[in-house]
Amino acid sequence: MLSIQQPDPRPVLPRLEALLGPDRADALRRAAARIRDRLAGGTLWHVNSTGAGGGVAETLQMALPLYRDLGVSATWAVINGDADFFTITKRLGVALYGSPGDGGPLGPAERGLYLRTLASARDDLLSRVRPGDIVILHDHQAAGLAEPLLDRVGAVYWRCYVGVDAPTEASEAAWDFLTPLLTGVRELIFCADTLVPDRFAARPVRIRPLFTSPFTAKNCELDAATVEHLLARCGLHPEHEAPGPATLRTPVGEVGIRRPPQVIAQERPRPGQPLVTQVSRWDRLKDMHGVLAGVTSHVDDGYLALVGPDTAAIPDDIEQQVWYDRCVEAWRALPPRQRGRVALVCLPMADLTENALLVNAIQRASDVVVQKSLAEGFGLTVTEAMWKSRVVVASAVGGIRTQITDQLDGLLVDDPTDLAAFGRVLRRAVGREVDTQILGKRAHDKVRAEFLPDGEVLSTATMIDEL
Repeated sequence: MLSIQQPDPRPVLPRLEALLGPDRADALRRAAARIRDRLAGGTLWHVNSTGAGGGVAETLQMALPLYRDLGVSATWAVINGDADFFTITKRLGVALYGSPGDGGPLGPAERGLYLRTLASARDDLLSRVRPGDIVILHDHQAAGLAEPLLDRVGAVYWRCYVGVDAPTEASEAAWDFLTPLLTGVRELIFCADTLVPDRFAARPVRIRPLFTSPFTAKNCELDAATVEHLLARCGLHPEHEAPGPATLRTPVGEVGIRRPPQVIAQERPRPGQPLVTQVSRWDRLKDMHGVLAGVTSHVDDGYLALVGPDTAAIPDDIEQQVWYDRCVEAWRALPPRQRGRVALVCLPMADLTENALLVNAIQRASDVVVQKSLAEGFGLTVTEAMWKSRVVVASAVGGIRTQITDQLDGLLVDDPTDLAAFGRVLRRAVGREVDTQILGKRAHDKVRAEFLPDGEVLSTATMIDEL
């Protein structure tokens, strides 16, 4: 079956138009009018496998209100699956990043289980779509829905957010699994051209990065008192204990901060101690345990916060608990002095606005934001930190290489598995051997110039406009 997600009821278009300026705002409205003409009364469908957690869900949470404000009929549907289905899709996703993952097979038996699980979502979707509709299927979890839709709607697109710069045996096996499912899809959409497999050289391919909005709870401006309150809520304020529940007045309205994060820490940061954070899923390829090892072994100063979601809150990522437990085990094995400058923070996900405000405050309070991914289609957390004028130290992999220009608007580590090299780059930022203010300003200006007005604010809809 499918779960239909409801967009945020608050309007976003007036504030976005103020940011874009009159010329680009007019172009956006004209594009929306052409999209409505193209749909001719039909609906634009987005289908993925989770309503919360990760860049796909966050992008759709931003896009749906914008579609609504522009008068574009759009629906977001989420696939429901069981543990066996998500075991296979997790194995498939990790393999697409070039890693063997759990080492399990991706053969006929796994394909059969994958397609049988999608059957109920397929039937539900087929009962809802109309001939003039357009469907965008997101990532490997939804790829198996393409073929049944081809003769039932106006067009089907597949949007891929994962990939690896150089093919591996694991990634080729994953593409062998997926490629037959994508025959007949109108267009394949990737985040970066380096992630497009050679086998698709003759297929229509479009490059579209993820996008962000400055008006969401994760990116809106927060005053100093709000940042301090939220930081203390996460156990990361140098001077204040975690406060109790409260209602905060924010640019996205009054928000109840009710659910305490789960924090594992021996000490809070010292006053003036640089705060280094990585915000991501607890995932083997986000390499949170590698960040912990690199910072504690190679960076003498700084307080590290590894921040992720409640490990049970994202149904399509069944390995979160495993990798969180690995971080906890590594934290416990540290000498007391090292253990005292590391916190592991699991943020609640029951209220996504509350979650987003906590992330926003942590990023704004950070001196350095890290994204040490072993592979990455596109680092939305990188864009978020750059928008907030933070210095980002990140791996030079996948889409991140299109987001950061090394030494100009951030710092890149060529080999993310080289912990000593990671430590050297991070030490430069923590020790202010580079001008962090200049890097941060350039990072913000780049996001403003490229990822908002010039980077296809309405990226998925613009793809339809360009047919």
